[in-house]
Amino acid sequence: MFSCRVITVTGMEGRLQMKKTAVKSMASQENKMKILKPNIVKELEPVEDPLQFIRASQMDETDIAAKLIKDVSFENADLSKLCFKEVAFENCRFITCSFSKTDFIDVTMRSCDFSNSDMDEGYFNRCELVSCKGVGVNLQYASLQNLTVSDCNFQYANTDSAKIKNVSVVNSDISHASVTECKLSNLELDGVKLISTNFFKTLLKDIDFTKSRIEGILVSGEELKGAIVNSVQASELAKLLGLIIK
Repeated sequence: MFSCRVITVTGMEGRLQMKKTAVKSMASQENKMKILKPNIVKELEPVEDPLQFIRASQMDETDIAAKLIKDVSFENADLSKLCFKEVAFENCRFITCSFSKTDFIDVTMRSCDFSNSDMDEGYFNRCELVSCKGVGVNLQYASLQNLTVSDCNFQYANTDSAKIKNVSVVNSDISHASVTECKLSNLELDGVKLISTNFFKTLLKDIDFTKSRIEGILVSGEELKGAIVNSVQASELAKLLGLIIK
């Protein structure tokens, strides 16, 4: 009798544990796939003279909100410590500009060029970048959350010590970039070039590289623990780590 009771309780506990595990797994999967999109609900007002408008916002320390900034070109401009909210950038060039400590919240960027610009300690939340160029852009210590990047070129970008959470990168080139000592959480990669990208001291656990190219990435070895790769990638990584496969 006693033996049967133990078996019955154990069976119930087992089923309860299985249910708890299933619930945790479903919750984890939902959290993993949830990337918030820009929340732009107002009709955007075109900015006639963007540089003058931005200068005034810097002087008054006011947010730039519900604006459309289109077909402008800036070079070596100081655009630091600003806050863009519900703003759409279209066909803009910001070459070697400073966006240091600037916030981008509910922002879309299409066909824009940020090459060699400084975005260190910047804050991005609920943003979309489409067909943009950011070769050599500096994103050190930046916070990137709920960010979607598609058809973009960010070769030689620097994201050292950045916090990257709920980010999707599709059909983009991040080769030769520096992604060292970053904190990654829910990073989705699809059709991404990461050739010779430096991941030193960035843990890659649960990151799925199977649909991307990772030839020649720079790692010490510990970073790869728990990373998801295919058989061909595993073979290449083994060579990088000095392993001989027979």
